[in-house]
Parts: sequence; structure tokens; C-alpha cells
Amino acid sequence: MTSEQDLREDLATCTRIFAMQGMIGVFGHVSVYQPERRTVLITPGMGSNKGSLQAKDMVATDLDGKPHRGTEGPPVEWPIHTALHRARSDALAVAHLHTPYATLFSIAKRKFKPVTLQGAIFSDGVPLYPQAQLITNPDRGKALLKSIGDKRAVLLRGHGIVVVGQTLQEVLFSSLVLEDDAKKTLQAATLGAVGTISPEECKTFGAEIALERRAQRAWNYFCSLEARWDKQASTGRSALFP
Repeated sequence: MTSEQDLREDLATCTRIFAMQGMIGVFGHVSVYQPERRTVLITPGMGSNKGSLQAKDMVATDLDGKPHRGTEGPPVEWPIHTALHRARSDALAVAHLHTPYATLFSIAKRKFKPVTLQGAIFSDGVPLYPQAQLITNPDRGKALLKSIGDKRAVLLRGHGIVVVGQTLQEVLFSSLVLEDDAKKTLQAATLGAVGTISPEECKTFGAEIALERRAQRAWNYFCSLEARWDKQASTGRSALFP
């Protein structure tokens, strides 16, 4: 079992990488769940400097969003995380992000479909949570569960995205892939009709089979970049698939 301190360190690192990549800022949060202790570790909410978070800054709560100690509570949209952690054994890590490209699919009336081989991990597409609202209470958390079903990610209408995974490494990689596919879709649309990767082609590629290995390699790469990052918003960003 991974120690709480190690999970805190990884959660802080993951969040700093998201900040380096321009995928999280004043808003957005990431969490990891310890089922053995029924403990949620989550990043602090609005206004915190996500690019400088350290292990000690993580907030520990129960599955009802109640802090274990101290006076600082979790972000107001903590029900996003607790609903998923409670209901899905494969959602041990959750990221809620306001990524510039993937969020466009929560605005445009166009369904997301993978356009690259790496995007095959989203072979079934990404569903939409249809209400233009923040997920600030358990009832909305339950509605979010209904929207995402057993999928890897969900779009929040006019708001952002939520991505789940078994590990923080998987959530980081999946979020990077989703954002990259969304960006490439937009870029390709300037050339004409956009071709997509069919579910059958996705299955043949076998992205799910190699997901753990790819996620770990991406994690190692971006950790090395983040360690050298000067914490400036205009620097450090690197494309996963340039």
C-alpha cells in the first residue's frame, strides 16, 4: 500500500505538471483516494497557486467532504471527486480541469471522437454532463455519475472536463491525450472534414493494453521537465505528441 506521504508527493507533482502544461490554474483540482483508509487527498481550491503546490498543501477529507483536520476545507466542487471515488473502483484518481481545447467540446454541439491512435483510449467517445452548473452537492455528484457511466472522462457543459484513472499517472496521461486529440481536431478542421479513428480501429491498436506502460513513461518524462521548470506560466510546456 502506498503511504499517504508518497501519495501527497505524487498529487502535488501531478498538479504542478498540469499547471506547467496550462491545463489548470486558478480553478481546477485533482484528487487521489486511499480506499484502505477511506481518505481522499485533494488539492486546495480556487486561488491556490497550483504551480507551486507541495505535499503539505494537500487537503485530506472523508467521502463526505469533511476535512480530517485543520480548518481548510476542500474545493467547492469536491462532490465531483467523492462521487467517483465512492462509486467506481477504477477511479482512484480524478482530475477536474478547464483545459483550453477539450473544454471546447463542452461548448460546441459536436461529439468528441478520437482522431489519433493514442486517442484510442477514448474509443467510446466522451459523454456530456448536460447541466450548465457547478457540481457543488452530492445530488449533482450523482448526476455526474450517471453522465460518465463507465467512461474514462466526461465533459461538463460550458465548464470543463473530468478525467478518472486507477492512478495519478494514468489520469495525467489520459488528460494529456484528451487535450491533444481535441487540439488536433480543431487544427485539422481548418483543412476540411476531420477523419476519426473508429471503435474497431481503436480496439485493433490496443491502447488500453499498453496504457500503464505509456502512462508511466509520460509521467517520468513530465516529472523531469517539471523539476527544471521555472514556474512561469509561459515556460515549461511540452507537447505529448508534437
